[in-house]
Amino acid sequence: MNEKMRLPRRRFDSASLIPAEDPTDLPLDPLPPEPLPGEMHGPAADAAIVIVPIGQIDERVLKSISVPVATSFGRHVILAKPLPVPKYAFNPTRAQYHSAAILKRVESMRDEAWESAIGLVDVDMFVPEVPFVFSEADRSTRSAVISLARLRPEIGGTDARHDSLCRRLVSEIIHQMGLIRGLAHCPNNRCVMFLSSTVQDTDKKGTQFCANCRKRLASESA
Repeated sequence: MNEKMRLPRRRFDSASLIPAEDPTDLPLDPLPPEPLPGEMHGPAADAAIVIVPIGQIDERVLKSISVPVATSFGRHVILAKPLPVPKYAFNPTRAQYHSAAILKRVESMRDEAWESAIGLVDVDMFVPEVPFVFSEADRSTRSAVISLARLRPEIGGTDARHDSLCRRLVSEIIHQMGLIRGLAHCPNNRCVMFLSSTVQDTDKKGTQFCANCRKRLASESA
C-alpha cells in the first residue's frame, strides 16, 4: 500500500480525568481508527490473552484475575515474564509515568499468536492535559497498559482490599479488551464499557457487558 495513503495510528486513554477547570470544552475520548486492510490479521480462535506484569505485581493478584478474564472472553490467559520497572517513562516534573511510553514497550513484545497483550503496572500514569489515566490501549496492535496505582482501595482489611483491587482490575481489563475488540464507550453506567473517571464509577459498573454491548461484541467477534 502506498505509504502516503496510510492513516496515522492514534492511541487513546480509556479512563482519564478531565481537568476540572474546563470540562465541557474537551471532546469525548475517540475510538482508535479501524485497522487498515491487511495491516494485522485477526487472532486465531485458540489465541491466548497475555498478561504482562511490569515491575513488581503481587502474584496473588495475577492469579486472582486470570480466571474471570478468561471466562469473560472464552480464552486462555497466560502470564508473561515480568518486564522491569518502566524508569524510561518517568516524568520528574509530574512525578508520574507516561502511559504511551509503557504501552509502546508492551506492543514491542506482543506476538502475532497472542489474542492481545495487556500490561499491568503499579505506577501512576499520565498523558498530557489530564491529571492521570487508569489505562491506555491501541486497537491496531491489540495492546493495552493498565495501572494499579489508583485502583487500590484505601480502607478495609487485607483480604477485603485484595478482593476490591482484583474486581476493579478485572473490570478495567475487560473494558480494555472490549475497546481492542471494537466496542465503544457505553452510556450505561452499569455496563463494563462505561468510561470510568473515578474508582467509584468502576465499582458501580462492575464487570458485565450490557445487552447492547454483548450483541455488538458478538458481531465484532464473528
